[in-house]
Amino acid sequence: MDPTEFIEESLPDRITKRDRERKNVIERRREERQSLAVESEQSSYFKDTFYSSCKKIKDMLDDAPSTPSSALPGIFEKSNKEIQLLKNYLSQSKMFLKVYDIRRAQENLQSLENQASELEMKLLPKKKFGFKNRRIVKKPSDKGLDITDGLKDLKISESIVNGSTKQNNKLSSKYGDSACMLLGKVNERIVLDAENVNKNDILLSDLIRCTVRIYGTPSTLHMVNLKQCTILVGPVTSSVYVHDCSDCVFAFACQQLRLHSSTDCTIYLHVTSRAIIEDCTKIRVAPYNWSYEDQTSHFNLAGLDPKINNWNCIDDFNWLSSEKHSPNWSILEPELRVKTWD
Repeated sequence: MDPTEFIEESLPDRITKRDRERKNVIERRREERQSLAVESEQSSYFKDTFYSSCKKIKDMLDDAPSTPSSALPGIFEKSNKEIQLLKNYLSQSKMFLKVYDIRRAQENLQSLENQASELEMKLLPKKKFGFKNRRIVKKPSDKGLDITDGLKDLKISESIVNGSTKQNNKLSSKYGDSACMLLGKVNERIVLDAENVNKNDILLSDLIRCTVRIYGTPSTLHMVNLKQCTILVGPVTSSVYVHDCSDCVFAFACQQLRLHSSTDCTIYLHVTSRAIIEDCTKIRVAPYNWSYEDQTSHFNLAGLDPKINNWNCIDDFNWLSSEKHSPNWSILEPELRVKTWD
């Protein structure tokens, strides 16, 4: 073929190709500009909404010291709920925010949380945790089991903790003087009421064949070395930490769950993030189904959304394969789930 003829024939094709590439570049740049404009608008709207809400919360907290004491519980409940809503809003907005903006927003939330916590401790000091109205309920099937109501007016060492003073002081130092600690019980039924549980850290440790019902909204729940226990808990404001537990049944709602070194446990779970397990085996999960009077208000107080439940989204740190399901946890079959807890 004549080279001149080849050039003449291919020239229109080359022109068409270049024109198409030019148009593609123009279209891509236009889309990028639109995308940047949308992200900028979203970021601007987020900042206006987020920091306006932060200011309202701060103003409310700044006014707390001059607020009548009877109104303070409502003030702190509202501020904690608003902070939790802002956390959720930030989490949903991270996709279009810059790292600096995310960090700055997180710092503002942390500052508000610290201010709310310090004010609540100062203006509404927590009562010491203890037992009240200790009684034995004599039933043919419940011999030797202990039901406890009220849970106040006595010191921890008098009736909750079985152990040395040195051990109790060590635990108090680790979990705080206001923490509710239930240790070293065997074959007992125990009830913790909302009045003493709300906004307190809870520690359950070294329990064997016990049934514990916790009403209200604990701040954080720690469970260590439980065997053959049933633990029913209301909405937990932040995290549940479980260590070295075996052959137990748990039911709780929380923001996040961390389960370590445990085996053969069933968890009726409500969690708004993703649960994490590590060094665990034979873990079964099902949706949270324990209910009681005032539970809806406790969900609100804890800042948890009853409609958001990732009970079957479990991250196993010992199983990194994304192609195969972890053998360490499974979903409990519906026919095997507890229908009623009474």
